[in-house]
Amino acid sequence: MLRSLGLGVLVGAVAACDRTPDPDPCDEMCTAAAELYGGCLADWGAGWEAAGYSDEADFLDACATWAWEIRLLEEDAVDQGVIDQTGHVDATCEARRDALSADDATCSTYTSIDWNDAPWLPQDTGVTP
Repeated sequence: MLRSLGLGVLVGAVAACDRTPDPDPCDEMCTAAAELYGGCLADWGAGWEAAGYSDEADFLDACATWAWEIRLLEEDAVDQGVIDQTGHVDATCEARRDALSADDATCSTYTSIDWNDAPWLPQDTGVTP
């Protein structure tokens, strides 16, 4: 009995490990932002330090922190009844990822992002309720 239980747990663990989770759209956005913005900084003859980061890894860490914080704020907005569900942040990250990694992306694609926007508020998205 114990042996079959152990085998079942092992098979279940292996099956669970075999599933590949979907990539985090905010991680992908941050990577696209780093690539585009890093290229812009180089074009402008500046380094990451001029933008307030010690290096690209520091930028990526700051971007990941933004994603974590904005998701917490989105959850608070649900808890306070401001919105019905989460998902606005992921949708925003997906849209920004696509824009930042597009073939026609320019430095203004990056610099036009208002990182203080709350993606779930109509005044921050341009969408009227």
